[in-house]
Amino acid sequence: MKRLLLSIMIIAGSLHAEGFESFLNRAVENSSFLKASHLRIAQTSQAGKVLTRYENPDLELEASYFDPDMGGGESGYRAGIAQPIRLWGISGSKDALAAANTLLEKSNYVQVRAAFIRDISLQYTRYAEDDLFMMLAFEESALAQKIYAISKARYEAGTIARGVMLQARVDAKMVQAKRQGLDVAKKRSYYKLLRTAGINEAIELDTDYAFVFEISQRNNPELLQLENAQKSALASAELNTNKVEWMHVVAEYENEPDQDIYRLGASFPLAFFNTRSEEKQIAVLETTRTQMLSQNVQTRMELEMKRLQFESESLRKLKEIDLVILEDQRELLAMFEDAYKIANVNLLALQDIKSRLVETKGRLIKIKIELDRNAIERNYLQGNYND
Repeated sequence: MKRLLLSIMIIAGSLHAEGFESFLNRAVENSSFLKASHLRIAQTSQAGKVLTRYENPDLELEASYFDPDMGGGESGYRAGIAQPIRLWGISGSKDALAAANTLLEKSNYVQVRAAFIRDISLQYTRYAEDDLFMMLAFEESALAQKIYAISKARYEAGTIARGVMLQARVDAKMVQAKRQGLDVAKKRSYYKLLRTAGINEAIELDTDYAFVFEISQRNNPELLQLENAQKSALASAELNTNKVEWMHVVAEYENEPDQDIYRLGASFPLAFFNTRSEEKQIAVLETTRTQMLSQNVQTRMELEMKRLQFESESLRKLKEIDLVILEDQRELLAMFEDAYKIANVNLLALQDIKSRLVETKGRLIKIKIELDRNAIERNYLQGNYND
């Protein structure tokens, strides 16, 4: 009866509990950390506009007074304007660098968001594990209480000694204490999950969720980030191949007492000392560095995917074995309970079967959680959290 009531309570609670996907969407939408990271894209876009904008013109105004030795002085003035003009090809290189920097910042955000989803998913599995073990503790407690009730009835009937009955009661109390400890661990992981998600309100979460690995053709977020960093470095190197970036077009008008003077000219900087060779070399070195890092990430990702695939296959085989064992243990427990009622087996044998059944269920919980974590890690590595 107690087990039935417990099942009804769990089902009723799950009807009002929030599912993981809903919880995750709320965390992503409300995360101030992700919002701050996304602002970097707008900042980089504005920085690109600064990089590609034109310089302001320079205006020169000058007044003059001519005072001949014979007297009769006259006034004059001069006005000039100088406009910096980019040389041919510079604008295209700057536009390419600005676009590459914006793309890099977008991939940085994608990586941060994907890692955020991965971390919340992993933290959710910790909470789900504690919750599942808590439910198993309720089931174990119900079994222990049932064994104690049988022992008490047999003691009152005079078929077992008081010490045997007390042993069954101690076992039931120890399971209750174990349940209290699991409740503390569950609360700890629950609040840590809320903190990771950035949610400051108490919510009821459904832990009945299975993570599934989905095969896709997306890129690893870290690899995508490095590829775009390489593009940014190449665009910077291309820009720095231009030793001279600006020329100045100058127009002047000068009014003197006896004549008007018009001037039109241009000035070019001479790249004798500052040839920007150091900037170009820095960009080339950065390109080489990102290439090496990309190769490292690619190799590490391939090895990690192979390891996770092997682990997943092994866990599934182990799960099949434990499910078979669990069915046998359930049948054996029922047989031993009936035998204990009529004194065909002793208490220790019954408790041993009960402990082994609980242990098998505990292994199945751990296998379930490990399979979930395996799917989460593979989804992250494959880029399934990039959207």
